[in-house]
Amino acid sequence: MPNEHKSSNWIAASCDRTHPTFAVLTGVQRWVVRTQSPYQEIAIADLYKGGRALFLDANIQIYEDDEFIYHEHLVLPALLAHPSPRRVLILGGGDGLALREVLRDQRVEEVVMVELDQMVLDACKAHLAHIHQGSFDHPKANIIVGDARDFLRETTQQFDVAIVDLVDPYELDGIVLYEEVIGLVKRVLAPGGIVATHGETIHAPNFYAIQVRVLLDKHFRHTALHSAHVPSFAGSYGFILASDAVAFESVPTTLWQKRRTFLEGELRALCPSLFPQVLTLPRYLEEAYQRFRQHGTFVPPEEPPETYWLEKPFPCH
Repeated sequence: MPNEHKSSNWIAASCDRTHPTFAVLTGVQRWVVRTQSPYQEIAIADLYKGGRALFLDANIQIYEDDEFIYHEHLVLPALLAHPSPRRVLILGGGDGLALREVLRDQRVEEVVMVELDQMVLDACKAHLAHIHQGSFDHPKANIIVGDARDFLRETTQQFDVAIVDLVDPYELDGIVLYEEVIGLVKRVLAPGGIVATHGETIHAPNFYAIQVRVLLDKHFRHTALHSAHVPSFAGSYGFILASDAVAFESVPTTLWQKRRTFLEGELRALCPSLFPQVLTLPRYLEEAYQRFRQHGTFVPPEEPPETYWLEKPFPCH
């Protein structure tokens, strides 16, 4: 059948480094921003399907049409598991979408977001406003430009919830970064504090989300893992909760549901009524978790290729 996009369409190829033989091809209708910061290439584009999208170094960060799945699952369980999340820290999250989700909780009094790249902030503030809904300018938001590790070492503030939304923890540099950041986060957590982060794919062959949970096990008394299918990430994405005080599996469903009333707006992806049951892993994942706990090994992919853009016209016939 005829190709509707013809030769005006360009294909952005984002190579998923956890699966060296797997690439995601995305039809781009229009480039909105394409620039290079001191840290990374920043690209914002309107897609034929998926709405507006953000890419960093050719890696998919968000598709407008399904980003809410990722951000509701990353942010909201930590807020709902905490009895009084008044002060919240976000590390990374330069698109402002984790910030948007935190600001939905009426109990939150202040949110500090630390983002390394000023150019990411500027691009997202200007071109993703209809998605982040003005979160950068909210009176409860305090945006700090700088390295998350420097902030964690120097701040005297304490936080009830910390959202770690940094690079995916795979490859050696990502693993080392996460180890360092998680260790530093502990010193800024208030008593009863909760950490939430993500761990990429939950499934074989590398079980990255499970391995990130094991990493957090080294630092916290209680951890828990849940997952969601995120179409733009082409698979099930894992989300990890950690705390020295909150045993997540013991928080009753009635409490998850009661605290949901503090959230403004509708939930489109997260179902508080399914907690804490969704924190129970099926047997094959529980077995993988116990294996990694026993051996303590984080397995990066073998020699992952560079992430790149592939551009060429769609065929006209």
